[in-house]
Amino acid sequence: MIEVRTPCRLHFGLLARDPAAGRQFGGAGLMIAHPGSVVRFGAAAPRAANAAAVEGVPAIDGFTASGRMADRALDYARRFAAEANRRGLGELAGADLRVLRVPRPHTGLGAGTQLGMAVALGLARLINQPSLDVETLASLVGRGRRSAIGAHGCIRGGFLVDGGKATASALGTPDSLAPLLFRYDFPDAWRIVLIRPRALEGLAGQRELEAFQTLPAVPAELTDRMCRLVLLGLAPALLERDVDAFGEVLYQLQLAAGETFAAAQGGLFADPSLGEIVAHVRRQGVRGIGQSSWGPSLYAITPDNESAEQLANDIEARFGLSAPGEVIVTAADNHGSVIRQVQQSKTTLD
Repeated sequence: MIEVRTPCRLHFGLLARDPAAGRQFGGAGLMIAHPGSVVRFGAAAPRAANAAAVEGVPAIDGFTASGRMADRALDYARRFAAEANRRGLGELAGADLRVLRVPRPHTGLGAGTQLGMAVALGLARLINQPSLDVETLASLVGRGRRSAIGAHGCIRGGFLVDGGKATASALGTPDSLAPLLFRYDFPDAWRIVLIRPRALEGLAGQRELEAFQTLPAVPAELTDRMCRLVLLGLAPALLERDVDAFGEVLYQLQLAAGETFAAAQGGLFADPSLGEIVAHVRRQGVRGIGQSSWGPSLYAITPDNESAEQLANDIEARFGLSAPGEVIVTAADNHGSVIRQVQQSKTTLD
C-alpha cells in the first residue's frame, strides 16, 4: 500500500478581505509535526459495492474508505478521479482509502486541507503521476479556495506566507492557488504548545461560508498593519532566531486578525474561555500565543522543550484540560509530506 503522512497547519490570520481593493486573503502560517494525518491507499477491493453493503464501509464509484472523515476522503477521491480523467492525467477506476489518523475537524488546524492533499498525493501515485505540482494537486481535490498555507505547507513544511488571490479569482473558488511568497525553516529547538479544548468547535462548512459573506470588509489600514507585521516583524525575527520578538509580533498579528473576525465569532477569540487562556499564558512571560484560523485551537511558541512542557502542565492544571490531546507539545515540521510503501495496519485516531 501507499502511505501518505502530512503535517498539521497553524494559520496566523488572513491579511485582506475587501473585493473592491485588489488582492484578497493572503496570510502566514506554520506547519507542525503533530497532530498529523496518515492515509493509506490500495487497489480497489473486489466486489467493493457488496462489501460496503455488508460492512457499512462507504463506497463511491469504485472507491472505498474507512476511518475518521471517510466520507470526506471519498468526496476528494471521486473529484480527483473525475478531474484527472477530464484533464488527461490518467484514469482511476477506484481505490481503497484507509484514514489511519487525522486531527479532529473544525478545530482550526486545516484537517480538511491536509486530508484532501493526502488523497491527491496518494492517488497521483496510483495514476503514475508522482510529479504533479502543488497547484495541480490542490485543484484536483478542490482545496485552496482562500488560504494556500495548508496546500503549500503540505508539500514543503516550515513557516510560509502566501500572496493571496487576484480579485477576479478571490470569491472563494478553487480555480487557482494563491502563490507562495516565501518559506523558511522554523528553528529546530523552538516548541509549540497546542491547546485544543474538546468542548469547543470552530466555524466550518456552510457556517464558515456564510460568515465570509456577511463579515464587513477589512479596512485598508488594518491590512496594511498586518502586512507590515508579517514582512517587517515575523519574517526577520524568525531569521534572527529571536523567539521573544517573533512571539510579540505574532501576538499583535493575532489581535489584528481576531479583530477582522470578531463580528462572526463574538470577539477576538472563538470563545471567552480562550481569551482567558491567552491572558494567562502572556502573564507567564510567553509572548507568542494566538488562535489558529477560526479556532478553537490555540498555539504558544516557546524557546525549548523544557519551557514548553512546563507551560503545558500549567495550562492543563489551571484550566482542567486533561483529556488526551487537549494540550500537547509539538515541533515545527520543516519537510512536508512523506510518502512511502507500507504493509496494512489497523485504523487509529488522534
